[in-house]
Amino acid sequence: MPGTLNDRGRPRSDLGLGRVLVVNTADKAGGAERSARAILDGFEALGTETRLAVGVKLTDDPRVIPLKTSPHIDHRRTNHAGRRAIAGARRRGERWLGMEEFEHPHSRRVLEVAGMEPDLVLLLNLHGRYFDLRVLSRLSRQVPVVVRLCDSWLFTGHCACPLGCARWETGCGACPDLAIPPDVTRDATRINWHRKRRILSACRLGVITPSQWLMERARRSILAPAIKSAKVVPNGLDLAVFAPGSRGRARLALDLDTDAQILLFVAHEGRVNPFKDFPTLRAAIELLRSRDRDRDRDRDRDDAKRLELLVVGREGPLEILGADVRIRHLPGCDAHELVQLYRAADVYVHAAPEETFCNTAAEALACGTPVVAACAGGIREVVEHRRTGVHVTPGRPHELAEALRELLDNKDARERMGREAATSARVRFDGVKNVAEVHAWCAQIASGWS
Repeated sequence: MPGTLNDRGRPRSDLGLGRVLVVNTADKAGGAERSARAILDGFEALGTETRLAVGVKLTDDPRVIPLKTSPHIDHRRTNHAGRRAIAGARRRGERWLGMEEFEHPHSRRVLEVAGMEPDLVLLLNLHGRYFDLRVLSRLSRQVPVVVRLCDSWLFTGHCACPLGCARWETGCGACPDLAIPPDVTRDATRINWHRKRRILSACRLGVITPSQWLMERARRSILAPAIKSAKVVPNGLDLAVFAPGSRGRARLALDLDTDAQILLFVAHEGRVNPFKDFPTLRAAIELLRSRDRDRDRDRDRDDAKRLELLVVGREGPLEILGADVRIRHLPGCDAHELVQLYRAADVYVHAAPEETFCNTAAEALACGTPVVAACAGGIREVVEHRRTGVHVTPGRPHELAEALRELLDNKDARERMGREAATSARVRFDGVKNVAEVHAWCAQIASGWS
């Protein structure tokens, strides 16, 4: 669209941003990928020519350009058999030593992959073994660069979620858990941390985070000296999709017991996701079963409602814990199916010991479902205690069970919180508004960068 020229003589949109290159691991998968798609669509709708460069392309969208096979680059050098063998050997060597893999030559030409000169590069998830972090300092001297953090990986010795470990503030080393993704084979975390510090010390970056909690963490980290400008913008949702609806109709559509008490938990890979602490949630369900059994026996009740926990993300066998408690493990599903699940649930529950934001909690709130959540990290900014849900201490199944029973026994409180949740979500998590806010801030960065 017509507009003024930027300081490099390129056309920009009326909002001051002509061309943007977004970089992410892939274009279809989890939360980072949904954010990438929302930015791609949202920026284009605001008049900015936008392309998405990815490590792995999973859709047929022509705006998505795979780094390794971009039609705008002559790949004969990087795809030469000998060069591929050398790069592969270096990556294997790095991994064997416990070092993070930076040997990804295709990412060194990131400015060329889209066939356009961008006014700004917006980097999303950079781990996933596709991007050479060493190009970051040179890239940030060539063009304005904004990093949208979705986790802590950029300033740790290897992990995306430190899970209570504070070694990332002092240099890592003696890592308590090398298996936390992205995993490493040996403890070279101090070397990794120092290598990242050297890279970041030569960078000038704009930084966006979805929560104030993550921004404060970034400002205490080795990333801090590189931050030229910073902005907190919560993750947004498609509120035309994630919206309240009839609980009864949702249960009928999903073939769920209309009289049961239903809890919902959603995570990539479901119960085996190492970040979400499913063992604490399962222990809380066991406690609910035990307490309800004792209570019903004492009161001589024969009208007890079935309790079902729906675990979405990875299919598995049905668990039957006594006559009236079940745990059902369901496969991942699309947004429209998720909405039905959120609407069908009495309470959404999340036990993760650390969250930078928690998209699933925000989605549940937007559908009018209160949330009981471990109060750790950015999720405390998503779920408002005693207004849209209840905060509990991470890793304490007794406390989690008590909070769940409190809400399950109080329909009025659930309904009040559900109404407040939907109202709050429409104000805070509007995807169109939040992407527009990111766009406007990126336009300021691009026009004022020097």
